[in-house]
Amino acid sequence: MVVQFGETVAIVAVDGDRLLLVRQPRPGASEPMIEVPAGKIEPGESPREAAERELAEECGVRASRWTELGAFYAAAAYSTEYLHAFSAEGLSESGPAELEVLRLPLQEALDRINDGSSLAAIALWSVKSRSC
Repeated sequence: MVVQFGETVAIVAVDGDRLLLVRQPRPGASEPMIEVPAGKIEPGESPREAAERELAEECGVRASRWTELGAFYAAAAYSTEYLHAFSAEGLSESGPAELEVLRLPLQEALDRINDGSSLAAIALWSVKSRSC
C-alpha cells in the first residue's frame, strides 16, 4: 500500500553558528522527534510560501534570506511525499512558537536529530553552503 501524502517543506534555519530545531511527538515514533521545522504545503501555496509559514508557526521566526536546496521523495517505497528543502538565514522573531524550539550547534544538532528528512535537508544545506 502506498500512502498518498503530497508535497512538504523542510527548513534548515541557520542562526549564526546554530541551527533551529523543533521537538514534537509523531504518531509513528516511540519518542518525541527532534527535526528541522517542516510541514505540508497547503492548497494554493508555493513551496517557498509554505516554508515561510511553517518557520513562523513552528519557531516564531521569519527569515530575510532564503535558498532553495533541492527536492526529493521522502520515502518512495511507501509514500508519495515529495519534500522541498530550503535554508533560511537572517532570522528575527515574528511571534510565539507553536513547538519547543532548540538552538543547537551543528554537531550537537546532528547527534540529536532522529528524523531522516531533516538529516537529508541538512546534508543538502552543507554541500550547497560550501559551494557558494
